[in-house]
Amino acid sequence: MNYSFLTPDTNAAERAVKPFVTARKNFLFSGSSLGARSSCFLFTMIETAKANGLNPEDYLRCVFEKAPYAKTENDWENLLPWNIEITPFKMHGEWTD
Repeated sequence: MNYSFLTPDTNAAERAVKPFVTARKNFLFSGSSLGARSSCFLFTMIETAKANGLNPEDYLRCVFEKAPYAKTENDWENLLPWNIEITPFKMHGEWTD
């Protein structure tokens, strides 16, 4: 009998955390446990966007634009990476032409 077994592979997970492991000395300067929690929250949002095939910069921009208008639980669920509609960036303000 020929048995074929899958071996556990953590390469994807290891590659995902490598940037944070290499920057761990910078995390000493979070300032407080609240600062460290904020960093963790943003890193989680970035990696979740990547895992869902989104450009993290576009995803965060859309979340930051739309979050102030979220009132209901459904509004917040629409901001999740697998639900959000990424809108194009539009420059506006006094410093633009």
